[in-house]
Amino acid sequence: MNKMQSWSVAQLQETDPYEFEKLLAQLFRNMGYLVEETQLSRDRGIDLIIRIDHFGLTHTWIVQAKRYTDSVGVKAIREYSSLRHRDRVDGVIIVTTSHFTKEAQEEAAEHNVKLIDGNLLAGMLNHYLPSGNTADQSAGVPGEDDRKPESSTVLRIGEEIISREIVSLEKERYTMVISNKNIFFKKETNGLLSKKESVELRILLKDLIGIHVEKQHLFLIAGRKDLTVYPLSGKSKDKIAEILENLRPEYIRGEHLILSSRKSSSMTILTNKRLVLLEIGDSITKEIMLSKIVEMEVEGGFLKRDRLMISESSAGMNKHYLEVDDIHRWKEKIEQNVKVN
Repeated sequence: MNKMQSWSVAQLQETDPYEFEKLLAQLFRNMGYLVEETQLSRDRGIDLIIRIDHFGLTHTWIVQAKRYTDSVGVKAIREYSSLRHRDRVDGVIIVTTSHFTKEAQEEAAEHNVKLIDGNLLAGMLNHYLPSGNTADQSAGVPGEDDRKPESSTVLRIGEEIISREIVSLEKERYTMVISNKNIFFKKETNGLLSKKESVELRILLKDLIGIHVEKQHLFLIAGRKDLTVYPLSGKSKDKIAEILENLRPEYIRGEHLILSSRKSSSMTILTNKRLVLLEIGDSITKEIMLSKIVEMEVEGGFLKRDRLMISESSAGMNKHYLEVDDIHRWKEKIEQNVKVN
């Protein structure tokens, strides 16, 4: 039987920061703690929150990871010791791959801050998590593989996952996570200890203007000042369209889509505020605020395709020509929203 390699300080210092946090989370799980590794905690300057229950009494600790080669000084102790008062926890644990200065150790002793240096950490890992064996060894404590996939998504208070779908966006494969507040596009890569999911793109649901649906594609139209079109494809296209349609009350409170038309890589978009022409994946090429439109007329005739002439009052009188299918419907919808504006 081959002898299992021991963890060393040098090995820990070379570990990827993301994997180092994952390693600490698994260590504390194997020690019997319930571990929370959420982006919400990181927003408050925290890497992990660990809890353990003894006969009905729950003890909660904040864990801060410092994957350093240089020593950790008193400044870090003072910075993180205050978290135990702000977050109403029992104490703070600072873990480093290096060591703590004498002043840092004295400061920690005064403020109930527990310190784990590189040598102690390596010893703990060799006892609870031998190198090469990252499986959860504590009965009844959920391990990495037992957690729901959405637990690694950046969720806010009151946010709930609605669906996870595999899609193609600009020829790249993503997991599209739809919540009641956000749309995430995530990629999965293999890490040292586990599969790592990274959020490559996030669209706030309130910034979604609407969706344009075609037989093979679904286009998300989003933005505030500048609009962006995200072309999606995949087997779950229709399901995604249905979910986003059901979520319309969450994003139609402000600017929202009235009509849209696509020709090759160009898209014409009518919202309740403006008429926009843009190239998919690029910036807006033309924008007309509905409040500036003073006149419209359908032009055309024999052997000529109908087009809509739009007169805009902006630094003088400007004329624009719009060519889309069902031009009379577009004219009607523009007129209706011009009156509102």
